[in-house]
Amino acid sequence: MEVIPIAPRGFCKGVYQAIRLAKQTAKENPNVKVTVLGQIVHNRYVVEALNKYDIQTLDDPKFSRFELLSQIDDGIVIFTAHGISKIVREEAARRNLIIKDATCEDVLSTQALIESARLANQTIFYIGKFGHPESNAIMESFQQVYLIEKIEDIPSLPGQPEIFVTNQTTISKNDIEHIIDAIIKQYPQALIAREICAATRLRQEAVEKIKLADSLVVVGDPASNNTRMLAKIAAEHGIRHVVLIESIEQLDTTILSSDMRVAVTAGASTPQKLTQQVIDYLKSYDFEHPAELPRVDIDTLLDE
Repeated sequence: MEVIPIAPRGFCKGVYQAIRLAKQTAKENPNVKVTVLGQIVHNRYVVEALNKYDIQTLDDPKFSRFELLSQIDDGIVIFTAHGISKIVREEAARRNLIIKDATCEDVLSTQALIESARLANQTIFYIGKFGHPESNAIMESFQQVYLIEKIEDIPSLPGQPEIFVTNQTTISKNDIEHIIDAIIKQYPQALIAREICAATRLRQEAVEKIKLADSLVVVGDPASNNTRMLAKIAAEHGIRHVVLIESIEQLDTTILSSDMRVAVTAGASTPQKLTQQVIDYLKSYDFEHPAELPRVDIDTLLDE
């Protein structure tokens, strides 16, 4: 069995910075409650590992970030890498919470573009996933923004309004191009700002360029949009067997065969140690005497 590690893979710069900010905040404030509002990144192992640093995560898909904030009475609140709305930021300040902002620079850049479009009285189309925290932050922060998840969501507006189009940074470029084409067909005057972050784009392009592998293992949390997109892109580009696992603990060894050429990649919110554990196990796999699957060491997962 040939194992092909794909590069780049795993943590992006924004995720590294968010996790480093959380750890440093807890270290510098040992007697202060530290709470992350939502998952700092979409990876349950990261959330569990942060608990080891006495960093609590407050997350419930049934409640908005604004509603969750009401459960934090004091201490430090960390906003996640996905960004936060103005109303949540203002409410945290009103409640005298100490704010630490881990919002990714690419997300901040997209928010700034939308603010400029708003000031120019442009109608804003935002291509994103309904319910994703990055999209939620945009929709809560700006009025008159149309969230477009599929072509059918494109509104029919009277006249020829000035249209500004941008997108969620972690979405698949394949998922936005057909929507952009449909928008331009309906609104030829639309201004387009493709804002897929470089880390997401490079990881997607690396998967598209896989030539020798017949199988792909994507390591990451299924809640991570960019992780799911890697698996989807691989399937669309002819990889016969694509599996998405959270860690080595979910690897189904019955799918392995000695003549396989298996590539391995990971989402931008996946710790390097989780991916390397999969790569090392596959490279040393003995079909006659297979070793037991190792366990994930949460205590050292975020060690640098």
